[in-house]
Amino acid sequence: MVDRDQQSSPYQAIADDLQSQIKSGDLSPDSPLPSAQELAQRWDCELSAARRALIALRNVGAIYFLAGQGAFVAKNPPLVRTHWDRFQRPHAQPAYRQESDRAGMELHMEHSTERAEAPAGVAERLGIDEGDPVTETSYAISMGGSPVSFSVAWEPLAITGGTEIESPHEGPYRGQGIVPRFDAIGYAVDVEEEVLQVRMPEPHEEAQLDIPAGVPVIQIWQTFWAGDTPVEVAKIIYRADRYEFQYRTKID
Repeated sequence: MVDRDQQSSPYQAIADDLQSQIKSGDLSPDSPLPSAQELAQRWDCELSAARRALIALRNVGAIYFLAGQGAFVAKNPPLVRTHWDRFQRPHAQPAYRQESDRAGMELHMEHSTERAEAPAGVAERLGIDEGDPVTETSYAISMGGSPVSFSVAWEPLAITGGTEIESPHEGPYRGQGIVPRFDAIGYAVDVEEEVLQVRMPEPHEEAQLDIPAGVPVIQIWQTFWAGDTPVEVAKIIYRADRYEFQYRTKID
């Protein structure tokens, strides 16, 4: 029997111990974990507490279950999304490619672009009228073989229409980040604004990102400005168990 802090609930003590072993490397990626029955016996607790501990670890992405085989240590590390250097010149790569390179994970990205009419909320953020023409680009991002995010980005055709960057994935600037793309047509992007919300996923988000029960998503509305002109708005949905967000703020 393992001693535990009397102030800790049994499930939390089990989860903390397993998490510590995972972080230290004592439990390596893809290695099996003790069953709930074994954990309950080892910790002298109810079976429900041991099961709850395993589910809690699954919900933060630390472990995964295989039907009929048990629980195993997850092999994918958290993806780090930094705020302070994502769009600094001379970056030419999109932010998602920076994240996959940093994690050393294979990137798979699907995208499609079409002309559309600006929805009300998007139009408000872009400073245009509802129904004004925009390009609408959808993205689905997987890293390490698993879906991690999807997004939709809108750019006003009053700015990009007929230019070499109208379609983000065609022409000489295809696949590059927003900064070099808009630099090319004389719009120097100098401000990025984000509105972040953590919430439970909608059913279609659970399906698209293959989200386990109980795992939230991180939703970001992102607006890019060139001076006083908003040039792109994006709505991004991340799996909260796969991402670590890092911020640094300069204080004058």
